[in-house]
Amino acid sequence: MNIENLSNKYNLNETEKNILLFIETHAKDIKTLGIRGVAKQCYTSPATIINLAKKMNFSGYSELVFKIKENEVMDKQLALSETTKTLFYKKLAEHYYEDFEKIMNDYQDKMIMILGSGFSQIIGNYINESLIINGFRSISNSHLELIQKEYAKETLIIVVTESGETSRLKELVKQANENGVEVLSFVGNANSAIADDSRLAIATNDDIQFSKNPHEPHLFYGSVLLIFEFLLSKYLKQTIS
Repeated sequence: MNIENLSNKYNLNETEKNILLFIETHAKDIKTLGIRGVAKQCYTSPATIINLAKKMNFSGYSELVFKIKENEVMDKQLALSETTKTLFYKKLAEHYYEDFEKIMNDYQDKMIMILGSGFSQIIGNYINESLIINGFRSISNSHLELIQKEYAKETLIIVVTESGETSRLKELVKQANENGVEVLSFVGNANSAIADDSRLAIATNDDIQFSKNPHEPHLFYGSVLLIFEFLLSKYLKQTIS
């Protein structure tokens, strides 16, 4: 509960803010204390508490207490939900880390080219900037000469694609693969052509291209950022140490 926001919204005075804070802090004991006990602890009167409830558009003290308790439960559930989601992506990153580490070691002092299209290009730009800041030789523009045979083992291609079937990217990855230029891909579809032609395909399984709901959330882009951050962070920590 953000008491300052509530204070601004309902123009609460210090006594009213203290009442809310007390109820929130002592939620487990509120039922035993009752309105008179709360009033005593806050050095005020039951009438003041009832007036506070009315001021905040509640029917009375009981509804005010219920709402504060409900809000506390929701905050805990949201916090737990966010922690669970973060742990999921951290575990997914751990699954791919060993292969990721080997690739980054192989290309630590070599050229890295990031490829993507549409929204994936935006994620690719982020990956590119992050790699540059951390000392890698990375570019996000398509220099097609870098996928020729003479650049095999000298250039790593990192591809970001939700479907793994984007025509132009698929062509470039296939050509790179035929020329011995290795590819690391972030894909939403593990069974895609680009995943098949990659030395390492990091699959988020968030591809929604066949969804019947046109308004399905595109979780792929956020998933890639989280997984990439976990992978790079661990790699940099181990490299520095």
